[in-house]
Amino acid sequence: MARTHSADANLNRAAARLPRSNLRVAQMVGRSFRCGIHARREKSDVAWSFAWQELAGVLGPEAADQLFNALGGFVASVDAAAGRKIEVLPKGCPGLCRDECLAVSIIAAAQLGACPALRACVFALIENGEIDPCVQSAARFSHALSETGYRLPADVVCNALALMPHGAGRTHPNA
Repeated sequence: MARTHSADANLNRAAARLPRSNLRVAQMVGRSFRCGIHARREKSDVAWSFAWQELAGVLGPEAADQLFNALGGFVASVDAAAGRKIEVLPKGCPGLCRDECLAVSIIAAAQLGACPALRACVFALIENGEIDPCVQSAARFSHALSETGYRLPADVVCNALALMPHGAGRTHPNA
């Protein structure tokens, strides 16, 4: 069954409970991830500039410069390791879709040092057992974000099992 581009209402309601500054940072992480995925698909420097603009709009240009390479590494590792096409909303759409919310959750879990949650979120996003490169790049991105003085709250770490596609990673007794 094909996935559709739609914002996940439950995750967006959870984001609405965050303080305004934390919400802006969470949205920035999700939208910069979106722009990075589009840039990889389009193979376009112009598309990468949209990712930088998302970062700079919240963090300022100096911090965006510090974070940009770490974002690129995270996006590249997720895109390369994914067992399926990573779904993102079209550029400019409000809210975040499932995969974008998982990307935010991964970075928050990495900042918090929540290893089981981090690994579960990475697996839910890429649907592939080869999660270590993504975990490492998420750690670099989360560290770079922390170095700019911004932290994502624990509230944005989602229940990855609830976001797993039906049948992914589950045993089937009659198989």
